[in-house]
Parts: sequence; structure tokens; C-alpha cells
Amino acid sequence: MRGDQVTDKNLCMALINQMKWDAACLTQRIVECDDEHLRQDYINVLNRTFAEQKQAYNYANQQGWHQPMLAEQSMINQVQSDTQKMANEIQQSMMTMHRQAQSQAIQTPQQQMMNMGQGMGMGTFQSYNMPAMGNQQNYGGIPQQYYR
Repeated sequence: MRGDQVTDKNLCMALINQMKWDAACLTQRIVECDDEHLRQDYINVLNRTFAEQKQAYNYANQQGWHQPMLAEQSMINQVQSDTQKMANEIQQSMMTMHRQAQSQAIQTPQQQMMNMGQGMGMGTFQSYNMPAMGNQQNYGGIPQQYYR
């Protein structure tokens, strides 16, 4: 039997791998989607992809073609630690941005008059500066493209 023959096992494993890729692509689209209706459509397709992938995985597992690799406890602990660290960084960044936005939104009447005078009676718009993010880790993201 040749290694490149089309078999049920090869087809099933290819299907599982394709669904993993589909889920990754759909997740990126969801995260970067600006239109709420399109975002919900992507979420619905992703949920169907998860359900179909689970069926294919269960079939492969029953046939003995795909055995999950068991994670060592140290790996599980590391993932949990990294996840908590990332959640804390996100929360800290959001709090910093919220405080900065609040402080920029609060002005005394004298500051408001000064801003109006700088624009020759037209007023000026405040710019919002992103806070310094410190030593945040890059978790493997790619540049965002927003979909409408």
C-alpha cells in the first residue's frame, strides 16, 4: 500500500485539518469585523464549523486514526498562567485608556475658552493619545484588517 493513496483515514484527517484552518480564518474575520450583522454571520459559520469538526474528530478517534496528545500538568499550568497574565495586561491597558479618556474629557471653562481661541473662533478638537502599553507581550497577532 502506497503512502499517497486516498483512504478514509487520509480524507478524514485532511477534513479535520481543513476545518482547523477554516476556524482560524473565521476567528480572525470575527475579531476584525466592523459590521455587526456580518460579524454575527461569521460567528454562526464558525459555530457550525466547530460542530462539524467535532463530528469528524469523534469519527477519527473511534477509528483509532487520531489520538489526542495528553498535556503534561506543567504545560497546563503554563497555559493557565499565560492566560491570566494576558487577561491582567488587557484589564490594565483598558483601565489606563479609560482614565486618560476621562481626564481629557474634563476641562475647566478657562481651558475650553483657550481651546476656542486657538482655532480663531472655530474651536479645536482634542486628540486622544494612546497610553504607553509598557512591556506587553505579542501573542502572535498579525496586523488587523477590518472587514465591512
